[in-house]
Amino acid sequence: MPRVDGAKKGSSMKVNRIDLYLVSIPLSGHEEGVLSRRKVFRPNWIPGFHQQDLKFYLLKLGTDSGHEGFSAMPAMSTERSGLGALLGSYLLGINPMDTRLVNQRIEEFNYIGMRNGWVEAAFWDLIGKARNEPLHKLLGGQGGRVRPYASLGSNHGHDPKQVAALVRARRDEGYDGVKIRVKSGDFDRMVEVVAAARDALGPDKQLMIDANLGWPVEIVEPSPRWDESFAIRFAQEIERYHVAWLEEPLHRMSFESLARLRKSTRTPIAGGEVNSSWRDFCTMLELGSLDVYQPDAILCGGTIAGGVSTVYWLQREIAKRNAMRPAHERSVRYTPHTWTNGLGFALNLQLFGLVAPQERGLLELPYDVEWEMHQWAPFIKGGFPRDKDGTIAIPEGPGLGVELDWHVLERFGRRLYHGSRATIAARALADYGVHEALYLKEKKEALAEWSAGVEFALPEPPF
Repeated sequence: MPRVDGAKKGSSMKVNRIDLYLVSIPLSGHEEGVLSRRKVFRPNWIPGFHQQDLKFYLLKLGTDSGHEGFSAMPAMSTERSGLGALLGSYLLGINPMDTRLVNQRIEEFNYIGMRNGWVEAAFWDLIGKARNEPLHKLLGGQGGRVRPYASLGSNHGHDPKQVAALVRARRDEGYDGVKIRVKSGDFDRMVEVVAAARDALGPDKQLMIDANLGWPVEIVEPSPRWDESFAIRFAQEIERYHVAWLEEPLHRMSFESLARLRKSTRTPIAGGEVNSSWRDFCTMLELGSLDVYQPDAILCGGTIAGGVSTVYWLQREIAKRNAMRPAHERSVRYTPHTWTNGLGFALNLQLFGLVAPQERGLLELPYDVEWEMHQWAPFIKGGFPRDKDGTIAIPEGPGLGVELDWHVLERFGRRLYHGSRATIAARALADYGVHEALYLKEKKEALAEWSAGVEFALPEPPF
């Protein structure tokens, strides 16, 4: 791979510390008794679920150069509590500049049934801090500012009056667009909600509709399912309301059905937020499945590469295809899903900075009842404030460009794992015995020395 200007040849930076935390911050902002009635958010994507906390796993990577990199993955409970030991054995000693090896490790996680594309963000945070550059600049973007749209996360019982009131409030706060949620088999009721939202928003602002049917969850209640004919009928019916897009109206892997839906309506079709493979996006582009590609760099990827690499490759492919498309074909575009937590928003904000300013459109800003910025980003110092003109700055600080508030994280989080050379060596000794542990130590040290000499280069797809 070609050397990138400014890279330090023979960089010896290595990951020498790995910490994994589980953080649970009540949406009420403070601890309450178990019998207290706590604030809840009702996400459209998990029918019947009452979310009471912002829950996530926080990964911290430290290096022998003193830099630290972070990433955060949404959590339901303690499902990843045993992940630390795996991360320690796979990631300790890696040179973060070796982007190929980082993605190799992520692919190896997938071999054993664990999709962990989210960890790549911590490496990019490290790279940016070592090179003193924000992520968007590392990947060739311009940065600057973005205009957000307010994204409602609940369907609010498909109550047209309540949805209209929330849309009107966001309009009055100066947002240029609002996304509402629908998720039902009641065709007429959903159309009524869309009509009410458009009337409240007015004709000159963007209205997005999200059905959240791309990855159904039925842990509490059965999830509604639309077949292709239902989706086509709904997309055609809402054409008169001039929506910016209809998001995830079919299963995320229904590439052919999505393509037929897209050809059957003037309503743009969006999706792809959690698709796991770079090949998924290649196939969707080839078939013409979507108008708007929305990968979340925390949630997507994890098969052959992490989420950051996957989004980077997708943006390049979109630009190439748009440049070559026939005049009669629709152009496609990228705008990220951002609904995870404050660190996930920071990552996707940086990646949106790769899009040329004149082509960006609006960026999703989660904003609903009991899911405001102080509830999904309380551990990000300063948050992501809108300027007087309604825009949000893409941070120019190194890496992800944000500073974590450890007072919040220490109060509401607990460390599940700490990995270092000493802890890894002790684990190997216990698991394999003296001779095998010494053999593995020698092999890993040799691999680390080889990786230390690799110069930084932007990642490329393996095929």
